Amino acid sequence: MRKIGLQLYSIQSEAEKNLLDTLSKVKMMGYDSVQFAGLFGISSKEVKKVLDANDLTVAGAHIPLEQFSGDAFKKQMEDQLVLGNDLMIMPYLTEEQRQSIDDYKRVAEVLNEAGYRSKEYGIRVAYHNHDFEFYELDGKLPFDVIYRETDPELVKMELDTYWAKYAGYEPEELLNTYRFRCVSFHLKDMVEKNGQKQSTIAGTGKLDLSHFLKLADEQKVDYCVIEQEHFEGDLLAEVEKGVQNVKALL
Repeated sequence: MRKIGLQLYSIQSEAEKNLLDTLSKVKMMGYDSVQFAGLFGISSKEVKKVLDANDLTVAGAHIPLEQFSGDAFKKQMEDQLVLGNDLMIMPYLTEEQRQSIDDYKRVAEVLNEAGYRSKEYGIRVAYHNHDFEFYELDGKLPFDVIYRETDPELVKMELDTYWAKYAGYEPEELLNTYRFRCVSFHLKDMVEKNGQKQSTIAGTGKLDLSHFLKLADEQKVDYCVIEQEHFEGDLLAEVEKGVQNVKALL
């Protein structure tokens, strides 16, 4: 059966308070893996001990752009090796980092170089989308620029299905355009409240998560990771309900 992970950014406030305890709680909820968004000052060795004790695997780590080059990138790779992680993902670009298509081309260069460096460590590099990559800039679609300006062997895709749908794009079409390049899915559900789209507990919104899971199998996507950004109640209770809902679809 496919393993389901949790992007820890979903419960960042809990992870910041006590990452190690939070990992144990995530396992008890029914998750098989975690995707990191920082270690909050805890050594990778300490984190690895807790992962192993809870039989949790790592489904990637979100690493900011500024840590994708130089000595910072080397240190990140060393930490990821300790954690047993084989996927480093660029998760977000600030407005200042994406003012023009040339900015995206520069990001692509950084990704290419990072992918080349990480190969010797057995680590892959990927890019994670939001919605802004799907809005034309200088007459081009930034999403396409990222993937056309990068080497498919060096730079992979983490497709956030929610943000693609948010911007009016079908995940299936994107996957077919960049066939077998996607190595990780973000499974995030959607509701509309007061005319605004927002995330919700996985399996309770309007997105067809069952279809996304089938696409993941068809496209040989390695990781399916639940993420939630908006909450009505207790964070831990809601992400626990999310994994129960998604596993019921498997």
